Amino acid sequence: MAVETPTLNPQQRTALREELRKALQAIPTDGATDSWINVYVPPSHQQALNPERMLVEGMRGAGKSFWTGVLANPTLLSALGRHPIGVDLQGALKRIKHSHAIALDAKAAGEKFPVPAKLTQLLDLPGVTPETIWSVAILLLFDLDPSLDMPQSPDEYDRWQAPMAWAGQHPDRIARALDLLDERLTLSNKTTLVVFDALDRVSNELTQVSEMTAGLLRVMLQLRFAKGLRLKAFIREDILAQAGPSVMDGSKLLNNKVTLHWTEADLYGLAFYRIAQHSDEFRTFFSSVVGISWKSSGDYYGRYDCDDSADEPEKQGKLWRALVGDYMGKTATKGHSYRYIHNHLSDGLGRVAPRTFLTALRAALESASAHYPDKPHVIHHEAIKDGVRDASTARVTELHEEYQWIAPALQCIKDQERVVPIDKEELEKIWLQNEPSVLQKIESMRDKALVPWKNGAPTPERMERLLATLEQIGIVKSGQKNGNERIELPDIYRLAYKIGRHGGISTQRKPKS
Repeated sequence: MAVETPTLNPQQRTALREELRKALQAIPTDGATDSWINVYVPPSHQQALNPERMLVEGMRGAGKSFWTGVLANPTLLSALGRHPIGVDLQGALKRIKHSHAIALDAKAAGEKFPVPAKLTQLLDLPGVTPETIWSVAILLLFDLDPSLDMPQSPDEYDRWQAPMAWAGQHPDRIARALDLLDERLTLSNKTTLVVFDALDRVSNELTQVSEMTAGLLRVMLQLRFAKGLRLKAFIREDILAQAGPSVMDGSKLLNNKVTLHWTEADLYGLAFYRIAQHSDEFRTFFSSVVGISWKSSGDYYGRYDCDDSADEPEKQGKLWRALVGDYMGKTATKGHSYRYIHNHLSDGLGRVAPRTFLTALRAALESASAHYPDKPHVIHHEAIKDGVRDASTARVTELHEEYQWIAPALQCIKDQERVVPIDKEELEKIWLQNEPSVLQKIESMRDKALVPWKNGAPTPERMERLLATLEQIGIVKSGQKNGNERIELPDIYRLAYKIGRHGGISTQRKPKS
């Protein structure tokens, strides 16, 4: 029997809107958690958690650091192994007795891996290769076998120099030490997972990041059949694309990689799950609209779960329309509300980061509460557009941390009063004009950013690499019109840079009435 959508009076709308706003404020979006109630597992991400799948790639904000933190947290790892994610995956997770993370963006990263300045010094030592450095870093996570004879550093301020210098002269003993460590863990039934994350932070030089990433892939190849010592790396897509082809037999890893991708249903599922953890009003409204109840897990986590069918797009759409209305205006020509937010948050490859989605919803609720409290829906459609604008600004700020060169590559379009789509030839002319040119500005960032071309590359190669990398990471997308290649800029980036476009969301907010 179909469930009728409840009709809310003004007081009920206001109360639910306030509940949603408070719940979204309480949701962490910093990419880490130590609480099981914050862990939502989309079906498409389950294999990314499988210890047997060694490589996981993803764009900025796709969840690489989040899942690294979950897998490296004993409490969350144990809870994950009891979660309904399939018997085989549950079994694989339960076999992991201990876990470690070498996360190069973590606060204490320098204790588990050399900082960039020290890394360069170590690579100059005789015999030391990227594989040497990764191997030693792994071994130092464990109690060393005394018979290895690898020296500990006598300097508490530099734990790397002594063991690395020795390891460079004894590569055979280091390789054997990893094999023996695996045997020891296997025999003692102490299967241990070592997770790697944020490899782009290993250096400020793209070439060195690629070399170090390739070195880790070679160590992973060496240990791909290990049973007691399992390695797993979460790697940014562009970094893996640079490093992977240089690794002999790398296809043995790359062909089995998992890509962290969030479907539209995954994103709504995440948002509704997270809100339900903080709002009684929402759980009640959800049940009255969808016909599915949220139930307490009954454990000390205080987690609420519901039937998996709640993640079906049909049910999600019904709930969303009950909150927003069918359309982004009076008619369907303005856009269907369920699809609208995902469409306008998507990058050039059709992807949306979960943090971006949650940021848009939170900003939309703030706008609805502040500017549209008396409109006939819980979330007014103009508030959703405000949310998309705020999410665009937040997304560009996030990307600036890892891709500082994006700003000059795009800001020049606004500075030259151009709109998108723009001819490729016209964009390249803008990149070359003025002193300093955009290419020169990006080159000057080399000491603090991973510039997308090799040091000393000629101008044509720089132009090619800049545009190719922008497309590869979804910042722009290209198309054809009248025989000319045209460069389009998705709203998620266009709005933050206030670049005009015929059609789509205006860069300016609508005056509040």
